[in-house]
Amino acid sequence: MAQSTVNGVRLHHETVGSGPPLLLVSGLGASSAAWAGVVPVLAQRHTVTTLDNRGTGRSDVPPGPYAIDDLGDDVAALVDRLGAGPTAVVGWSMGGSITQSLLVRHPGVVSRAVLLNAFPSYTRLQDAWLDAGLALRRAGVDPVTTGIDSMPWVYTPRLLTDHDAALAAAELARKDPYPTTLAGFEAQAAGLRVYDSRPHLPRVTTPTLVLVGAEDVLTPVAQSAEIAALVPTARLQVLPRGGHGMVLEYPDDTLAAITAFLDEAPGAAS
Repeated sequence: MAQSTVNGVRLHHETVGSGPPLLLVSGLGASSAAWAGVVPVLAQRHTVTTLDNRGTGRSDVPPGPYAIDDLGDDVAALVDRLGAGPTAVVGWSMGGSITQSLLVRHPGVVSRAVLLNAFPSYTRLQDAWLDAGLALRRAGVDPVTTGIDSMPWVYTPRLLTDHDAALAAAELARKDPYPTTLAGFEAQAAGLRVYDSRPHLPRVTTPTLVLVGAEDVLTPVAQSAEIAALVPTARLQVLPRGGHGMVLEYPDDTLAAITAFLDEAPGAAS
């Protein structure tokens, strides 16, 4: 465990494993703990770094809003501080937006990129989903209840029809020793909802896998297809099973796709 100050913000980060460098970037309101279930697997073949984006976990929560480019600049500065670049990067959901910013603004930092359940810009429905989540948090609703309300957007019926398992997954929020504050969530949300990568994606030259589950209703396949069509070096891969949380619900299939891409020889991505 370590902390580094970049761009005036103290970021918590951890590095484990051995092999080629790999950076995992979390989504909206999520700390590096979101990757806890898959880090041990990835660390068998990679030197894996996770971080708490500003506003989450053990990182600072400076006044918002946080532009996605600011979060991307944080990541680029951290990679430089650690001497870990160029590194492969996997960005999940909002982490995919941060990774798109890295690809555009800091291409030398990224050797290969995986955009996992990502999107180029918010739709009106995603805005409404975000408004609902903000309303619950601002009302002080219990985090487990808030999580249950969002579950149909994240998981597939495979989990949701098992009520005991779904409730157990939601209860994990109560055990989080470093929960995201309302201020941190609001600051990330404010930057996320106005981010639009589309004008800049044609400039990307880094090998990129755009990976999504066919059952993702929060960031549907059409949004991943839009990214892949705009990035000259991108490949779209749609897994037949899995929603927005497929790295949690279908970790074996998701990690198999990610590691196969990361293991490809240079020049084999496009």
